Amino acid sequence: MQKEEEKDLIFHGENAILQIARWSKIVSWAMVLIYLLRFISDLISVFGSGQFAWPPAVMDQIMFIASLFSTLFFGAFYFLVLQGVAQGLYLGLDIFIGSELVEED
Repeated sequence: MQKEEEKDLIFHGENAILQIARWSKIVSWAMVLIYLLRFISDLISVFGSGQFAWPPAVMDQIMFIASLFSTLFFGAFYFLVLQGVAQGLYLGLDIFIGSELVEED
């Protein structure tokens, strides 16, 4: 009787957590693809015209490179965060299922 009352107090479903984790992984790969395409588009727009010249000052060159690669940085950041969310959900679900199995013994 007490087990059933404890089950009624659980506010999550294992399938819902698995779906959230799955969609988090799918969205992370979509973000990588979008940011990679955006980076390629930036490269084509900068270097594709054939009239590109490096900025003369060193700081301008550093800022140019940083702005060019910032797209890749943000894409990698979103990818890692969303993959981390998915792994955290999987880990939490494993801990929950493991503690449920221990209580049954």
